[in-house]
Amino acid sequence: MLTKLTVRNFKRFGEVEIELGDPVVFIGPNNSGKTSAMQALALWDIGLK
Repeated sequence: MLTKLTVRNFKRFGEVEIELGDPVVFIGPNNSGKTSAMQALALWDIGLK
């Protein structure tokens, strides 16, 4: 199980660490990076295949 997501130099993120729990819910205003965080996870998943 993933416990932390570290994103570096991706879209609007310079470097950010997101602690992951169970369940994970991304909440925030428009243009705060919610979709970018999900896209980073999707790219990581593609890289595993």
